[in-house]
Amino acid sequence: MLKIKNVIAIIIIAVYIFSIAVVQGQEQGPGGAPTSEKGAQGAKAAAGGGGRRTVDFDNLIKTLQDAKNKKPAKFEELQKLLYIKPFTTEEYDANLTMGLGIIGNTTLNRNDNIKIYAYLENPNPIEIRRAEYLFLEALEPGEKSFRQVNSVPQIIQVNEYEDSGNNVNSTTRIFPELTSFSYLKRPGQVLLRFKASDGVYELYSENKTLNITNNPPNLSGFMIDAPSRPRYNDPIAYVANVTDVDGDMVNITLHVLNGEEKNATLLVKAGDKAVFKANEYGFFTKDDAGKNFTYYYTYDDGVDANKTERLAGPNLRKSVTLSVAKPLVVPEDENQYWWQNYNFSVNMKNMEEGIARVSVSLFTDTEAHPWKIVDTKDVDVGQEMNPVYFNVKPFDVLDVGKNFSFKIKYSEFDQDQKDFVQMISPKAINQKLLKYDIASLPIALNLFAILSIAILLGIFFERRFYR
Repeated sequence: MLKIKNVIAIIIIAVYIFSIAVVQGQEQGPGGAPTSEKGAQGAKAAAGGGGRRTVDFDNLIKTLQDAKNKKPAKFEELQKLLYIKPFTTEEYDANLTMGLGIIGNTTLNRNDNIKIYAYLENPNPIEIRRAEYLFLEALEPGEKSFRQVNSVPQIIQVNEYEDSGNNVNSTTRIFPELTSFSYLKRPGQVLLRFKASDGVYELYSENKTLNITNNPPNLSGFMIDAPSRPRYNDPIAYVANVTDVDGDMVNITLHVLNGEEKNATLLVKAGDKAVFKANEYGFFTKDDAGKNFTYYYTYDDGVDANKTERLAGPNLRKSVTLSVAKPLVVPEDENQYWWQNYNFSVNMKNMEEGIARVSVSLFTDTEAHPWKIVDTKDVDVGQEMNPVYFNVKPFDVLDVGKNFSFKIKYSEFDQDQKDFVQMISPKAINQKLLKYDIASLPIALNLFAILSIAILLGIFFERRFYR
């Protein structure tokens, strides 16, 4: 390293002197007279003793590059002519005491943090010491030769030693480039050493052996997030918990099987959940309706790979498409009182082959009770259009005088790819609060009962407490 620096410096100085001589020669004619106005001005400036010249380093570097590329033999000859051997003396001792130290365990995981440092003792006095350039090298699992870890060397200058007594001059340098072995794709034994060079001599430290291990990732908590009887186009998600002690990113592939196999892959951070949404990956089509599927995962952290056992699910129900028409509500009495029964109905048929078991629910919507579920029933729907009825009392006194809507929801999709039909009643609920008129037998009987109870309670308390 020092040789190269010396050579480059000398070449630059030589080319600089040569370029000045060339420029001066161009500016002077025969007898040293200036050949141009610019040359005359330069001569005047020189005669006055105040002349200055700036160096164009871009041209200087270009000149060197051109010489190296176009005339390599001449360039090498110039190097030899200008080379000066590094200064040395007979007293110089090149035998340095060297050691490689590690702060941390020698058996460690790929992601464990470590500090690696070099220790040097230099027996030479400061007057004849040389700068030392330190290079960390590693022999990694599966490799046949050491590689240099730090592209920029650690440099120890001649004055950067401490006298620890008995004329022992020592120093340390940390290698910041290597703080863990997370980059390794193969755990195993790693040999470390460092090289020290002063430009003439090169020395190597003893090897340091490290055992690098890896904690494999793990998947758990397998589940399928879907309705109890999912259709092929229902939202279906495969979910698994991802753990990795080392905190590695985990590459996970889901394999869905039913005769043929479909795959999808995610890169998941340790501690997160892996979620594969079937609709996003096109796992299921209409042709898969009524089929039972299985699945498993393969996963790795870039080092260790594993796979799960085969798991069951989902079991898709048969494809059903309903034809739905004529939602209707008929009150028991045309006055539409709140206490009456109301008949809700909708016509349905199955547009596919066979009988479909369909869950049908009725909802009513009023200002006091928004979208209240009223009733649910399971019905068998065939290929003939038949009505589904709900004869219910859906309202109470709080709904008096209000408009209402109703919705009939079903567990399969209809011809419009919807799972409900909705309608607004053309007539509001009657404003009458009481079911009976005041001058009626039921009201008279209620009043008589209340008065009788009051009289009996009065007689009881009078005889019991005021005798």
